Amino acid sequence: MSGIRILGHGLSQGDEVISNFDLEKIVRTSDSWIREKTGIEKRFFSKNKSNLDMAEEAAVRAIENSNVKAKDIDLILVCTFTPDYATPSVACGIGGRLNLGEGVMCLDINAACSGFVYGLSFAKSMLETKSAKCVLLIGSEKISPLLDMEDRGTCILFGDGAGALLLAEDSRGEFESSAGVLYDDEVLFCDRFEPRVSMKGQEVYRFAVNKVPETIRTVLEKSGSSVEDVDWFVFHQANLRIIDSAAAKLKIPENKLYKNIQMYGNTSGASIGICMAEMREKGLLKNGMKVVCCGFGAGLTYGAAVFTVGE
Repeated sequence: MSGIRILGHGLSQGDEVISNFDLEKIVRTSDSWIREKTGIEKRFFSKNKSNLDMAEEAAVRAIENSNVKAKDIDLILVCTFTPDYATPSVACGIGGRLNLGEGVMCLDINAACSGFVYGLSFAKSMLETKSAKCVLLIGSEKISPLLDMEDRGTCILFGDGAGALLLAEDSRGEFESSAGVLYDDEVLFCDRFEPRVSMKGQEVYRFAVNKVPETIRTVLEKSGSSVEDVDWFVFHQANLRIIDSAAAKLKIPENKLYKNIQMYGNTSGASIGICMAEMREKGLLKNGMKVVCCGFGAGLTYGAAVFTVGE
């Protein structure tokens, strides 16, 4: 068994800040209602930057604060359900903009809000089998064009952004993951040809607050760990009520639970990547720490990973 090392990190967000007060002018809602129901204070919408633009910004920043040269990257994974094109992939666009050679595997992963955890698991497997030596893992979403700005159940929640990690194998580390799907295409849905995000909020809440603790217990058991052994829990930033309710079921102390939904909103497959990049930027995510990441979203997909940050 081996783990992962984080060599670099970067994040990006949309170019326009949208406050709750801005939304008050568009839809029947209020700042106090949004804060009470979701914990969100603001989010970023990307008016002039594409999904690829944000992903590139996060990737370049990850390379700049690492000892890695772009040419060392041999696998690019982009977790997104909002690519700019049906094809080619955002990952291919990143490889092209970084001027990488032909010998790079590039692919997108569409697992919605579970995407970054799936990406971590895939990256770890590729590193462990020596199929890759340096992985650029990006979560990037441009959700704002898919929102019905008259539907206050969705338009208040989502934001645009990207988070990136550069990963390598840690032969002395540990990594365990668990994932699954409930095969539901109605609770969270976005049509391809008439794209508008639709969501049954109460059903999402019930799914998340039950499945998140269950999945985390499973992955901790696989690793022989307990909640007390973990330094940080990083959940998909869906809704503050979901995060706090799921954490309460596991009796996770507040000081072990990283949250930034108040500043970004729900950025789907980008949220965990943004969290981890921000944590590294603040000096909170250090070598040797044990971390649990958990994602959940459309599908209904879910997944969790526990790992020690490699030296």
